[in-house]
Amino acid sequence: MLNRGSQGNSCDMLDARTKRLLDVILITWTALWILAGVAIWHEVRGLRPLADTVAVAGRSLGDTASALRGFSSIPLVGGNLGRVADDASRTAASARVSAREGHRSVDHLAVILGLTVPAVAILPLLLAYALLRTRRR
Repeated sequence: MLNRGSQGNSCDMLDARTKRLLDVILITWTALWILAGVAIWHEVRGLRPLADTVAVAGRSLGDTASALRGFSSIPLVGGNLGRVADDASRTAASARVSAREGHRSVDHLAVILGLTVPAVAILPLLLAYALLRTRRR
């Protein structure tokens, strides 16, 4: 596997068979981690329905606030219903904004994790192997 340099020094060189084997191992390692990155991206994007649920809840709460506002003119309870409707409207608006931000956050997180997790596993080995290949020529 290792050949002595032509002058017999202690700097050994990788033979062609070993280089091919290491190439295959590195390519396989890289392919597996790229597949893992795609799977991570896909799974994180699967969290988007949570933001959809918040959006639906916000719309429903907004509808409820509108219905309550219709009863705000009733004597004795109308004033309280009007305040509750106002609070519900503010909460509904906040939920709709949170849903939009949640979609963006999930999308960004999916990309970041889908790229960085494989990069952390691949780049150090790739760098070490590149240094080994170029140093041992």
